[in-house]
Amino acid sequence: MNQILIRRKPLPDSNDPMQTGRVLGLSMGHFINDMYVGFLAPLLPLIIDKLGISITLAAGLMSILSIFTSLAQPAFAFIADKIRRPGMVILGPLMTAIFFSAIGCAHSYAMLVVVIILGGIGTAVFHPQAAAFVGKASGRQSGLAMSIFVTGGSGGYYMGPVVIMSIVTWLGLEYSFVSIGPGVLIAAILFFILPKLPHAPNRHVHVHGHVAIPNQVRAIIFLYFISMIRSFLISGFNTFIPMYLKEQRYSPMMYAVALTAFGIPGAVGSLFGGALSDRFGRRTTIFASIALSLPFFGLFLALDGLPSLVSLGVAGFAVFSSIPVVIIMAQELYPGRVNVVSSLVMGLSWGVAGVLVTPLGALAERIGLGQALTMLIFLGAISCILTLFLPETKKVKK
Repeated sequence: MNQILIRRKPLPDSNDPMQTGRVLGLSMGHFINDMYVGFLAPLLPLIIDKLGISITLAAGLMSILSIFTSLAQPAFAFIADKIRRPGMVILGPLMTAIFFSAIGCAHSYAMLVVVIILGGIGTAVFHPQAAAFVGKASGRQSGLAMSIFVTGGSGGYYMGPVVIMSIVTWLGLEYSFVSIGPGVLIAAILFFILPKLPHAPNRHVHVHGHVAIPNQVRAIIFLYFISMIRSFLISGFNTFIPMYLKEQRYSPMMYAVALTAFGIPGAVGSLFGGALSDRFGRRTTIFASIALSLPFFGLFLALDGLPSLVSLGVAGFAVFSSIPVVIIMAQELYPGRVNVVSSLVMGLSWGVAGVLVTPLGALAERIGLGQALTMLIFLGAISCILTLFLPETKKVKK
């Protein structure tokens, strides 16, 4: 019996050039995986009508999604540290595609919860090992590679509403399953392009010329809370934009348009974030990103029509640009524990933020969606203050 040998180039070390094909392949995997995760938010108004549930229960679905897509990531990160083969990167998008494409087929709240849990586990399986592969394939261009990877996920998440709303508007909610194809395809592509992952070295990082382990611990704690508050800001708006627009008597397709107007500029911001931090420093870029977004979130709520959508787009561009920078800073603080620290700021922070969406929904039922989102904007200012306590891990050239 003849055997087919697939030759895969080894991953580069930190002094080699970036392996562009692998970074782009992983980024496309991130795009498609997170595209399916983006299905739930725009479908919530339709699910509310179909199942007859409250806003709080609908927000609970987003919290369940966050628990299993994000809070579970650290557990899979520990597993990823032990596994050299790319099985988790391949299995993750396949699971996500199968279960999230079935959201419209669920005929009860309990069935919908099961579908979201299983799809969320697929996403949690994918992210830690995928981030590690990007880090290893990036060579000396880690900032650029991580920006491309994060941009893929952000772009996919916010293309998801357009994809799923186009399908359900044309065919009906129960035909959401026809969206399964891209997930199967990307799983096959990743199988052929990824090699074994070498074990990460266990070493300490120099932060501006000195090793300071206690300061690194304090920095990662502050970085986690900054990431969590920023993620809560994004998750809160992402969850309630469709419901807010429904209150304003916009059409269902407008829900998807608004989410895309928020997310696509956000994806562009993610692409630029790493490069900006290379030039101006990680801490400065994180602070400027969040601070710039806050007034434009306010303008979205204060304005109507196109000016409101433009303000939302600027807010998305600004706030999303900090996402790759936070991941890069975490990896620079602990380069020997890339899977774990990446899962903290890329997974756990988003998971906690998602859980907080449910009490935010309960608050919105008491005081109104607009007022609840306004309070969320003021909460975002706290993350700007916390940024001032971070060290600078990137030495800026004068």
